[in-house]
Amino acid sequence: MRLSRRGFIQRSSAMAAASVLPIGCSDSSDHSAPDSRRAIIIGSGFAGSVAALRLAEAGIRSIVLERGRQWTVEGSDTFPTTAALDKRASWTIPAAGSGSQGTTYAGLLETISGSNVSAVCGACVGGGSLVYGGVLIQPPKDAFESVFPYLSYDAMDSIYYPRVIAQIGASPIPDDILASPNYSAQRIFIRDVEAAGYTALKPAASFDWDIIRREIAGEIPAAASVGEYPFGCNSGAKQSTDKNYLKLAVSSGLAEVRSLTEVEMISEKSPRGYTVTCRSITADGELLERYALEADYLFMAAGSMNTTKLLLKSQQSGELNGANQQIGQQWGTNGDQLLAQLHPKVSATPQGGPACIAAEDRSNPNHPVTFMHSPLAFGTLQLQLAMSVPDETGRLSYDAIDDTVQINWSTDTATPSAMARQTSFNHLVAQNGGTEAPFIEGQIWHPLGGAVMGDACDEIGQLYGYRNLFVIDGSLLPGSAATVNPALTVAANAERVMEALIPSL
Repeated sequence: MRLSRRGFIQRSSAMAAASVLPIGCSDSSDHSAPDSRRAIIIGSGFAGSVAALRLAEAGIRSIVLERGRQWTVEGSDTFPTTAALDKRASWTIPAAGSGSQGTTYAGLLETISGSNVSAVCGACVGGGSLVYGGVLIQPPKDAFESVFPYLSYDAMDSIYYPRVIAQIGASPIPDDILASPNYSAQRIFIRDVEAAGYTALKPAASFDWDIIRREIAGEIPAAASVGEYPFGCNSGAKQSTDKNYLKLAVSSGLAEVRSLTEVEMISEKSPRGYTVTCRSITADGELLERYALEADYLFMAAGSMNTTKLLLKSQQSGELNGANQQIGQQWGTNGDQLLAQLHPKVSATPQGGPACIAAEDRSNPNHPVTFMHSPLAFGTLQLQLAMSVPDETGRLSYDAIDDTVQINWSTDTATPSAMARQTSFNHLVAQNGGTEAPFIEGQIWHPLGGAVMGDACDEIGQLYGYRNLFVIDGSLLPGSAATVNPALTVAANAERVMEALIPSL
């Protein structure tokens, strides 16, 4: 079911009015009894970080639960690199009770495999903000309104998108850096884009350009400027949310972040609120303890895959008693397709990032395509992440035997949106005489949906059938971020939701 904007607002207005959070709470750190907080946030990525800061600013004490590690740059070998991947890149800790054996580690990225597609999601303090291309692209208005007819694009454009960019400290690539030898691939991409008749974009990027300048000058070891930016950034240039939103929330004294803390179950408690069962682990997956937390308000921000998994698991176990059959529905791939080409005009020397140049192909008005140019440390091999609005959505389900989330998705190779992506890419490659190169297929970097606004949740993310349980992350988006990567829209939507929930002070 897809509601109109008017119908959506009418359906959710009463719940929204009842959901404004009061100020103040008590604090406790004794694990012998349930630790009671006013608010619990599960997940510390873009949405969870927004929630933590805005709650703190309103005087509301919260605790942020993050299954992954806290990563702090302590030199040029803090993060793995694309040229030398190691265990730090992968979350390999098995689910509790699964009986899986082998080397385990709380690495940066979890891969969840399905029969024909796999989804990648962040597993660290800061979530996806540590392991994305670093670009915050605002979707075009027409594409946005086709995907989110119940939201005001004008409000997002004038209030929430700028708020996120300012809070993170993001900005477009400066001209002097773009003109440097390390960024010749980006300049060539702009020329290719313009020759193809597409529109070149310089979106805001969540990187400290002064640090990149120091890399280029040889003052510090090179990282982003030689294409080493996807797995954190060893120069410290990436402005992930642990450095802004979360840092400010924690410095207020009203937010606590617990890393290496996996949530196993969510339970309704009487007369109100929720109990969250956690297990504290080491970076190697060793169980330290299990304990329970209680809160009046629960915010789900673990990302599409894990927010949906926790909701389905807790509902199927009977711990969440509300009747909501829409959890797991309208899941999608954001129309992602990672394409590669061997470019004859790009230097074989490593090229700089982040993915700070993008392009829009609007030649097919029914299926617009956005490309995010992602130069790597591999020289002439150039990556383009093509994104479109997928024609169909799938669903997620929960397997209680293996304690895993299952992806139910039809192969997206012959749909109109998929053909539009390939046609646009072929035209782009033709401008430079390059050749398409085989690369990773069937891997999705932006899984979205599973608890979608208007179907599973209302306009402020409150899960239908439950009170004071809010979904605030990419699960709310119906399988698409409207032809762009979802980071900016997820964070901006979380800002919108939190503003609606917390009264002005």
